[in-house]
Amino acid sequence: MHWRSNSDQGSASIEFIVVGVAIILPLIYIAITVLTLNAAQFATHQAARESVRAFVTSTSNSSGTQRAVVAVEQAFADHGLADAEPEIFTTCDHISCLTPGGKVSMEITAQVPLPFVPRWGSSEVITMPVTAQASLLVDQYREAGGP
Repeated sequence: MHWRSNSDQGSASIEFIVVGVAIILPLIYIAITVLTLNAAQFATHQAARESVRAFVTSTSNSSGTQRAVVAVEQAFADHGLADAEPEIFTTCDHISCLTPGGKVSMEITAQVPLPFVPRWGSSEVITMPVTAQASLLVDQYREAGGP
């Protein structure tokens, strides 16, 4: 006859739960972080494309800048990042950006907060920079834009 000890009964399920949680929670966090950065990258690329399109189709540099800002805000809102504060850098080939045949470039940079990661000893969250750039030529057959 063989006697079994009851001291190990049920410990396999507890070990499975502890190890499963220890492996699954970091994987879930990594997935959330990657998806957040991916959405930010898509938003930044869309913002760069749409802002330069909005700028070169405007009638003046000032209205082009306003339209570009609205396009960037809309792109980030579309990707669920409405609270992001992207920076817009515009470069032009000519003094007046809307000179026919001129090249206009927009660079969008945003600091994307990593989810659930505060800086040690601070309430700030750790951020990752995301940048995208797009360029377009101003239509050759249009009137030159004003200031």
